[in-house]
Amino acid sequence: MRRFFVYIILLVSLAGCIKNDIPLPVIVPRVTAFEVDGASKVEINSEQQTIYVTLAEATDIKNVKVKNISFEDARTTTSFDTSAVYDLSKDVTFVVSIYQDYGWRIVTEQPIERYFTVEGQVGSTEIDAIHRRVVAYVGSKVDIRNITVSSLKLGPSDITTYSPDITKLKNFVNGLDLDVTYHGRTEQWRMFVETTTTVVEFKNVNAWTGVAWVSAEGVAGEKRGFKYRKKGSGEWFDVAEGAVETNGGAFSACIEGLSPLTEYECYAYSGENNTEVRAFTTEEARQMPNSGFETFSNAESDKYYSFYDPSSPVAENQTKWWCSGNRGSTTVGASYSITNPDANDKKEGDYSVRMESQYVIVKFAAGNIFVGEFDSLVGTSGGKVNFGRPFTLRPRKLSLWLKYETGPIDRFNGAPDNDPVKKGDMDRCQVFVALGDWDYRDYGGTPNSPVQVNTTDKKTFFNPNSENVIGYGSYVSDKSTDGWIKVEIPIQYKSVSKKPTHIIVSCASSMLGDYFTGSTSSKLWVDDVKLEY
Repeated sequence: MRRFFVYIILLVSLAGCIKNDIPLPVIVPRVTAFEVDGASKVEINSEQQTIYVTLAEATDIKNVKVKNISFEDARTTTSFDTSAVYDLSKDVTFVVSIYQDYGWRIVTEQPIERYFTVEGQVGSTEIDAIHRRVVAYVGSKVDIRNITVSSLKLGPSDITTYSPDITKLKNFVNGLDLDVTYHGRTEQWRMFVETTTTVVEFKNVNAWTGVAWVSAEGVAGEKRGFKYRKKGSGEWFDVAEGAVETNGGAFSACIEGLSPLTEYECYAYSGENNTEVRAFTTEEARQMPNSGFETFSNAESDKYYSFYDPSSPVAENQTKWWCSGNRGSTTVGASYSITNPDANDKKEGDYSVRMESQYVIVKFAAGNIFVGEFDSLVGTSGGKVNFGRPFTLRPRKLSLWLKYETGPIDRFNGAPDNDPVKKGDMDRCQVFVALGDWDYRDYGGTPNSPVQVNTTDKKTFFNPNSENVIGYGSYVSDKSTDGWIKVEIPIQYKSVSKKPTHIIVSCASSMLGDYFTGSTSSKLWVDDVKLEY
C-alpha cells in the first residue's frame, strides 16, 4: 500500500512537469452587430478592431446606452458591458477574447448643424465650434447697436435653450455672451457682429467639363445671383433663381449646360451691386479607352484574352487600360478564363465583355473587369490587383449597358461587416466608379495604378469612404435582367474644388468576389461604358 501511494505521488509530480507545447488556435474575432441607442450610423471594421459610431445630434453623447454587441463566433467573450451607460465623447476601449485577447475601441462623432444669421448680413457666418465663437458681418451702414437676429441654432434641435433670449440679442458693439444649454449642461459662446465695406464679392469658380460651380458673398435679403456668357459674346444669361443656394449673405450655384474646352465670363450681383467679371475655361470631355471592349488580344498569354492590342491602329488601345482576373484564374488552364469578349451577345459594335463566376479548383473566382492592373498571385490563397489609371477630369455620372444572370450563393467564404448576406441568398453584381487622389506610396500600388487590393488581407479592400476618394458611385443588383438594360450611375462628390489624379471603374458578376463568396451561376455582360459630363 505504501508503494502504491508513492507511485501515485510520483505520477502527479511527473504530470506537473509535463510541458504543453500545443499552441492555442489563432482566431481573430469579428463583431457582426453593434446596436446603439440614438445612433444614426454604425460602421464595424473588424480588421481595424474599431467601431465607428455617428450619433444623432439630439443624443446625449455622455450618456449612451449600447443595446447589443454580437460576434461571428459563439465562443467569443468580451469585457464590454451592455448594461452600462457610456460617455462616448472620448474613445472607449474594451477587450474581445477568443483564445487570445484583442483590444477594440469605439470612435464616435456627433455632427450638429449650427447657424447664426442677422438682417442685412454680408457673406456667411464664421462659426468656431471648438472655441465657441461666432462672427457675422453686416454692411457699414448697419447700426450694430440695434441688430435683428434672423436665425440661431448652436445646439441640437428642440432640446436647446438660449440665455439671453434671441430677441434680446441687440447690441453687439463689444460682443455678447450667450449661454447654450442642452442635456443639462451649459456652454458659453461669444457672439460678434462686425461691419464690412464689402457689399458683394465673387469668391470662387470651379470649372468642370459641362458645369461650373460658383460662389459669392452679398447682402442677405437682397436679390442675389450670377450672370454668365461665352467670352466675347454679347448676351448675358441669368442662372435660374431656383438654382441659387443661400446661407446668410453667402450664395452659390452650379451653372449647367456648358461646352467643353470653352472660355466663359461670369459675375455675381447682390441688389444693384455687381462684382468684377471672372473668366474661366471648361475642361475637356474625355472617354476611357476601349470602353466598348472591341479591342482584345492574346498579348499576355494564349490562355486568355487581354483587352488591349499592341498592334491596334488606335494608339490608346495599344496599351492596357482595362484588366481582369484572367491571369489568376487560368493558372490551372485556359478553360477557367472568367472574363471574355462576346460576339454573340452585345449591345453596340461587334463585342461586349462577358464575366462569369466559377469555382477554380480550390477557390471561387468572380468574373470581373476593372481599370488597373493584375499584380500577382498570393500562392493559392488569392491575388493582388492594382486599381486605377491617371485621370484628372470630373464626370458627373457613368453610364453603361449591362445584362445580368444571377443565382443562389453556393460558395460562401465570408462577407463585410454589417452585410447580412448568407449562403443561399441571391448573388449580386456590382459596377462602381471612383475618382480620387490616392498616393501609391500609401496604398501599395504603382504610380499608374495606385490602389492595391490583396484578397488575402481584408484591410486592403477598397474603401469608398476613405479620405482620398473625391467622387464615388455604385450600382448593385441581385436580380437577373430581362435582356440588356441601360444603367446610369450618378457620381457623388465630396468636394467641387478638389481635382482627382486617378479613376477606378470596376465591374463584377459577384460583388463579394474579394471574399471568395458568390454564385457559380452568375454572369454579367457589359458594353458601351461612357463618362457623362
